[in-house]
Amino acid sequence: MKKSFLICLIMVSFLVGCTSKSTDKVSSTINFEKGFTQTLVFGTNTSASKMGFFEDKNEVQFRLDEITSDSSFVFTGKVTRMQYKSDMFGEKENVDTEIVKALNNTNKMSATELEVYNDIKQYLDKEYTFTLDKYGTMIKSAEFKDQSLFLDASIIKGFSIVPTMSFPKEDLAVGVTWDYNTTNPLMESQKIKFSYTVDDITNDKIFIDVQMEMDGIGGVLSKNKAEGRYEIDRKTKRFIKGSRTMKMQTGGGKATYSITEK
Repeated sequence: MKKSFLICLIMVSFLVGCTSKSTDKVSSTINFEKGFTQTLVFGTNTSASKMGFFEDKNEVQFRLDEITSDSSFVFTGKVTRMQYKSDMFGEKENVDTEIVKALNNTNKMSATELEVYNDIKQYLDKEYTFTLDKYGTMIKSAEFKDQSLFLDASIIKGFSIVPTMSFPKEDLAVGVTWDYNTTNPLMESQKIKFSYTVDDITNDKIFIDVQMEMDGIGGVLSKNKAEGRYEIDRKTKRFIKGSRTMKMQTGGGKATYSITEK
């Protein structure tokens, strides 16, 4: 009897210990030093879609150029590599700008692959700048440094919410929630709402659950949701990795969007 009770007590203690959450409170301000650099890989891929699949990866380098007197952070970013692979409706495409650069020719590309490559190559290694406040919120949207290029800035605006994320003004602790409202950089009429919840805090990381709601596009897509989880560096608020997954409305299956450190 005593042995059974003791085993039960040990099991309960073990489970409670494994599920306990941190009681720490952490400042929500970002804490980068001038000269900070980071490379992140932005990826999208689909699975189990009747239409086929597609996958893309974009490597982006970030550099912190200036911390202003009002604690704003001025960053420079540039896309250094783009990869695109798809098999949609029986038509296969596979483009990797790093391979094209190494081979120094496009002779082995199909007509559709060459078209994709010509669309994206103009954005490679073109520096753009953006500014975040001390909570990681965008206060100056991304724009190319060389205004004579006449490139579409909406392409790189999606790569400007990191190397951190937008935090609330209150300290971060387990259970703290906040919202961040924005728009689709490729279609500004489409509103997007992010809802964040701090799930746990360890000695070196902050774990954040994320839900994203996207407005529908009239006659094309209905309102949709995505769920995921982010890992953030506790001290600096540097983005370490994260992903969001949503159901695809056309062809079935799921789409996953990810960000990872290189």
